[in-house]
Amino acid sequence: MRPIEVNWKKNLPKESEITKMWNDINYKIVNPNFEFIDLLKEHVGGNIYFQGFQFDENEVFDWFCSRGRLDEINFAEQFLLSDRVIQSFNTVEDGDHLFTSKIDKTPKLEWKSEFAIDGELSALLFHGGAYGSSYKQTPKEVKKKAQEFCEQIFGEKYQNEFVRFYYISGAWNTWFIDFIIDHTWVIISMESRTLWMLCFTDTD
Repeated sequence: MRPIEVNWKKNLPKESEITKMWNDINYKIVNPNFEFIDLLKEHVGGNIYFQGFQFDENEVFDWFCSRGRLDEINFAEQFLLSDRVIQSFNTVEDGDHLFTSKIDKTPKLEWKSEFAIDGELSALLFHGGAYGSSYKQTPKEVKKKAQEFCEQIFGEKYQNEFVRFYYISGAWNTWFIDFIIDHTWVIISMESRTLWMLCFTDTD
């Protein structure tokens, strides 16, 4: 499978091509185990959601994704708010199935520097949620754990031809508590064609 990369020979896709892309595009949900995610779930309080979405090759999707222009293809509405993604937030607690649904808020992707990825992740593990983090290691050790995670998912290649980093502030479905602490981080690994989504919600 080829990576997501800029194709300088292809012109800006037409609206009809974008519509067809959303009808045709395929992806699979991947959820390997990562020590860093386990540490978050154990130590930061609140609730953690983590999932990977590996996209099949699609030259229209690649055109926009490789250039950091997902906003031009209604990515939030077409992907993040799709039934399949929303349903991936469903959980089971004490034997009860908790189903997630949309709310009247549309997530807005904010591009962030790819060099900030390990810093934002280590800050989450170090500071935790409303009541802090129970992971009582040094900042250096916490940073190391975040860097190891980045090595695993995108090889610590921080140039934007290898990775893209986005942040969403606030709740955008019913999984979130929708109070103060509602965060989403989206990391797109171009080489593996995988969008990794990490969400955190908490309240006091």
